[in-house]
Amino acid sequence: MAIETLLAAIGPNDGSRTDELIDAVVDIVEPTDASVVLLHVFSETAYRAGIEEAGFDPDAPPSPGELASRLAGVDAVAAALGDSGLEYDIVGEIGDEKETILRVAGDTDADLLCVSGRKRSPTGKAVFGSTVHELMMDAPCPVLFVREGLSGDAGTAD
Repeated sequence: MAIETLLAAIGPNDGSRTDELIDAVVDIVEPTDASVVLLHVFSETAYRAGIEEAGFDPDAPPSPGELASRLAGVDAVAAALGDSGLEYDIVGEIGDEKETILRVAGDTDADLLCVSGRKRSPTGKAVFGSTVHELMMDAPCPVLFVREGLSGDAGTAD
């Protein structure tokens, strides 16, 4: 299977834990010369809060992509790709996280969806659900799950 397009879904809490995701994306993209799409999905509430926090005029809000490019997680992955000489596009969307990621994966004809997350206990999965698990089951392409804490301290379970 040739990888021409890699979609990296970057969550709202990925700002401090992108090292493993960056390593995985760079390791895959460098030899394949695949195009990279960095995606962040905002809820409507998070988008409005982001506009306010960033100091934008609410009457002239930025596009979701522009706001996404200012997030720590997206910025860290973008900077690492740029430092490696790799090209990427940043896409910001507003909507349901799972459904939007699946739609963008289809719209971009992604050959691989790359997502990160933390280790969870079985109880944590049952109580809080797992968007990553649902993406793995429903994605139109293979999914690479990159768990935080593999290259440094072990993550804690919920």
